Amino acid sequence: MEKLAEQLHTLPLKSVQIKDRFWSRYIKLRDVVVPYQWEALNDRIEGAEPSHAIKNFKIAAGEEEGSFHGMVFQDSDVAKWLEAIGYLLDRKR
Repeated sequence: MEKLAEQLHTLPLKSVQIKDRFWSRYIKLRDVVVPYQWEALNDRIEGAEPSHAIKNFKIAAGEEEGSFHGMVFQDSDVAKWLEAIGYLLDRKR
């Protein structure tokens, strides 16, 4: 196992480019999906069940009144959105 660990190394994101026809069309969806998810996290999608994700943070920060809604891991949706944004920003450098 140690020998394998010695062979592994971190690959910088800038060194990876996906040019596959299948994946490229999904990667291009970021311009639609990321803004849509922000609207969903803020409960601004008509007809969709509210996630309360951002609202829960505002309540925890004392910016809004109310009580926590959703599952105990509700904040993971916001964390995953932030991870996606961080990845996309890094790719644009």
